[in-house]
Amino acid sequence: ARKELRDTLLFQRNLKPQPVGKCSFNPTEQRAPRALPSVQRFGIYQDINHLTLRLPGEAERKLTLAERDILVDRSLNHGKLTFDAMRRVLRLPDTCRFNLESLKRKHLDGDRTAAILAAEGVKNTRWGKAWRTLPLKQQDAIVERLLEEESEEALIAWLADKHGLDRQQAEAIANAPLPEGHANLGRTATAKVLEWLSSDKEQAVDSETGEFYSAPFTFTHSVRLAGYPSHYYLDPNKGGYDFLPYYGEVLERHVAFGTGEPNDIVEKRIGKIANPTVHVALNQLRRVVNALIRRYGPPSQVVVELARDLPLSARGKAELERIQKENQSANENRREELSKQKVLDSYENRLKLRLWEELNPSDPLDRKCPYTGKQIGIETLLSSEIEIDHILPFSQTLDDSVANKTVCFRQANRDKGNKPLYEAFSSNPDGYDWEGIAARAAQMPNNKSWRFGPDAMERYENEERDFLARQLNETRYIARLAKTYLECTGADVWVTPGRLTADLRWTWGLDSILAGHNVEESQFRAKNRNDHRNHAIDAIVVGLTDRGLLNQVARNAARAEEEFTNRLFAELPDPWPNFRDTVRKSIEAIIISHKPDHGVEGQLHEDTAYGLVRDPETGEERLASRKPLVTLTAAEIKRIGDLAIRKELSERTSGLDGKELQTALEAYSRETGVRRVRVHKVEADYEVIRHGDGHKKAVIPGENYCVDIVETPDGKWYGVGVTRFQANGEKRAKSKKPVWQETHAGARHVMRVHKDDLIKLHKNGYDTVTKVVRLSPSNNVLYLVEHFEAGDFTKRHEDTNDDFRWDFANFSKLKERKARLVHVDPAGGIVDLGPPE
Repeated sequence: ARKELRDTLLFQRNLKPQPVGKCSFNPTEQRAPRALPSVQRFGIYQDINHLTLRLPGEAERKLTLAERDILVDRSLNHGKLTFDAMRRVLRLPDTCRFNLESLKRKHLDGDRTAAILAAEGVKNTRWGKAWRTLPLKQQDAIVERLLEEESEEALIAWLADKHGLDRQQAEAIANAPLPEGHANLGRTATAKVLEWLSSDKEQAVDSETGEFYSAPFTFTHSVRLAGYPSHYYLDPNKGGYDFLPYYGEVLERHVAFGTGEPNDIVEKRIGKIANPTVHVALNQLRRVVNALIRRYGPPSQVVVELARDLPLSARGKAELERIQKENQSANENRREELSKQKVLDSYENRLKLRLWEELNPSDPLDRKCPYTGKQIGIETLLSSEIEIDHILPFSQTLDDSVANKTVCFRQANRDKGNKPLYEAFSSNPDGYDWEGIAARAAQMPNNKSWRFGPDAMERYENEERDFLARQLNETRYIARLAKTYLECTGADVWVTPGRLTADLRWTWGLDSILAGHNVEESQFRAKNRNDHRNHAIDAIVVGLTDRGLLNQVARNAARAEEEFTNRLFAELPDPWPNFRDTVRKSIEAIIISHKPDHGVEGQLHEDTAYGLVRDPETGEERLASRKPLVTLTAAEIKRIGDLAIRKELSERTSGLDGKELQTALEAYSRETGVRRVRVHKVEADYEVIRHGDGHKKAVIPGENYCVDIVETPDGKWYGVGVTRFQANGEKRAKSKKPVWQETHAGARHVMRVHKDDLIKLHKNGYDTVTKVVRLSPSNNVLYLVEHFEAGDFTKRHEDTNDDFRWDFANFSKLKERKARLVHVDPAGGIVDLGPPE
């Protein structure tokens, strides 16, 4: 009984077990638990087989089988394997880098299950060292039993009888926190692919394609050798649908949790993707595409640009916010440095500072030109002597990312020309030292240093057969799903990472369309993220990005590199005459669609529960709560329920504030023994909750859920606020009258306004569409902004350099302003029924 009570009081109730997803290669088989030793071993071989070594000045290479086996053996005997430990056991120099190594990733996971079960200690002795001597199949069988056996006593008895463990060991093993979750493959596929991942063969041939693979075999090669199709091409559905069906019908191997019951709705019957963000995104994609098909017919071509934060979880979004905050802080520091150096605060100068920092992130006093080895001081950096160079020629890669840029002396940039680094400097021309260049590159971030290798261009080219294809091929998980899903309409689909979108937007003068009234268009070179329509401009650019355009950009870039200019997109013509004016008119005609939240769910009231009392002096009803005496403010002292304490404390603390007030309260508490007092609160709006035994308490309602706009018989409009507490009361008791009927008997209901709703009304002589940002029934106004406004409205309102303005829509003026609710359909059309009669 004690054990049951302890479990009930101290621990969360067990969650309902979720259905396990399907194996990516055998859809009839469930995915294997991640805790299985075979799955742990699979992950170890997969990571280590993908490792490559990067030594300064040398071409990147794979591990040898002997090196692979050393690292695998080390991983199987440890919970994690750091990259520093890898260098030590392989006797590699400190300058060696692994391809999977980064500032954020310091280790690879080892056998976590073995690390847990083989743990030894005074209190938690489990299997001990003997665990690692057991055969893999026996380990799998034991872990299976640990995961599946629900009775702890039965599990302890089985461990003791079957494996000869004492009671203490068996209990520790039964309660061991094994790795949670499931892998992507089932047990059968795991075994088949692991056989090739761990193979000692020097090479093998793909029986279907005849292609030779060299050991150690990567995951992709092992999948093919195990007889499965490549994991990139497991969704063969192309064409055959007039409209996009539910995504689970097309992406069957990616969904899970389906019931298979024919009478269930399609989503429940087939199942869905576990990632809720991806699930919502694909469903929204279906709504938009099908609406466009109904309006314009089936598409012949679809181009998709992937938003970088689309598939992020809550943890991923938090990480992205952290990175953005760090980047913002770093940029502010660079702006301060530029101001200190009395240099123009421009994008180019801020980029120079960033690239200069990357020359040697750990030592600001040792930042040298990567090509010449000459020291670059801050004053030299910001002079014309230093230029920004593409490490791999832009004309051959179309890679304009920061990772492909560095700062160097102008003459070194001329000597390098438009050649890859190894080709330009490996023969030590004119005193350039290739070994020194390679050593300096090793100090740079990993995503930059590999570009200095002799095989850098080869590696870049091997990502795709054609370097231009990389600009039209995004291979992340969500991108492959979207591409496969859209292809079921029979359209030609590509998903672009949009690497050149920003440059093309600038070249065609599209950034300045949304520059704002306080910015000179000629000086504006940045996406206006405070305007939602910037996404539409990106969509226009992405839709125009094709192979012909990329070829033209590459030719222009080659000419710019030969002439040593930064005008990489020079002489790139507009897609058609008057292109920018056409885009401007289209953008100005756009109405942004917002997703309002009309659900009544949410916090019903503030956390504190109050007692209902009468003021001892006036007899008026008050709300009361108990508070520690030493935390009271001067105003709260005047509202103490006990008149004697109120009077005495008021006299003692008259005129005191801050620390003096707290000291006086502490002294009074010591003298009288009073620790807590009841404090009265005057509150106009509160709700009373009654319990069955006659007890009642008061709560202060939470935020406003909506505002009901009503018209009284005299033709005037009023707004009645409805709290979330009241809205839930209306929903529970359907017979209950709405709040507005209690306050305005005989009135006519005009509309119910929620936050994020779109309202069309008359403003400055014309009709405009606005978004509801805040409900303020106490002030009789709605806070509105233009439908395209984005960002933090409070901060933007305080920014004197921003042309943002609130629209305070008074309830009584909404009628004469012809206000009405509107919405945007999935195809972009606005649904407007006109002003209410």
